[in-house]
Amino acid sequence: MINEKKEINRARALYYGLFSELFAFVLKDERYIKTLDLIELLSKNPLDENSKTAFKNMKNIIDSKGFKFLEDEYDALFYDLSSDPVPTTASFYNEDRDDGKKRLLMVNYLLQSKYRKDDKKFTDLEDDIGFIFSLMQKLIEDEVKEDEKSAFLEKEIFKNVLNEFVDEFIENVYMHENSVFYQEAVILLKIFIEFERVFLDIQKPKQKIKTNRKKEVLISDTEAKRRLENKRKKSEEVVECSLEAGGDVEDEV
Repeated sequence: MINEKKEINRARALYYGLFSELFAFVLKDERYIKTLDLIELLSKNPLDENSKTAFKNMKNIIDSKGFKFLEDEYDALFYDLSSDPVPTTASFYNEDRDDGKKRLLMVNYLLQSKYRKDDKKFTDLEDDIGFIFSLMQKLIEDEVKEDEKSAFLEKEIFKNVLNEFVDEFIENVYMHENSVFYQEAVILLKIFIEFERVFLDIQKPKQKIKTNRKKEVLISDTEAKRRLENKRKKSEEVVECSLEAGGDVEDEV
């Protein structure tokens, strides 16, 4: 039973690694190299028939259109202010603004872990979905090594942060007019999140009552400026999304 749980956790870490590759803000040229390897590896034992199809479609798109297509689609989905970009922070989904309570909560979880955000390499906020996926991968890898604190933090992050906004995020990406490859990716993400809820014994949150937001105010001014700054940096330097091991909890994030 213990060995079976470890194998499940290893697979979970790989899934979070894949979603980190796909949704974290990464500027290096080889950003998608691991993506294809992970798709091919995970597609050998898909969670269900729908995920099997999603894996197949994702691979076909990469094979036929190349990684540049994925980069351009990513920018259109999350950074192009003219095409209704999808919000990516938990705070925005919780409070309709970035840099809110969920970011503070994620900073607190990060300080309890042995990891710190490398601000020179990772420019997005701590409650950005890409960063959350990256941290979850690291924590699960540590759980495999029988780190009980990491196992605790991983479940708390899923329950109190990711679980509360990931469904709306998935819907926004799926329905976006520019979503092709990422439409398949969020189908896979939705199936995986459903598995996570069963595995972690965490209920899906009640659906929020949606309000009609104008497209031009879908993301905040602060978020818009940050995304434009990230786009500017993309043309000036090569950076990567990363976590670095930290020391005591007093270390600065």
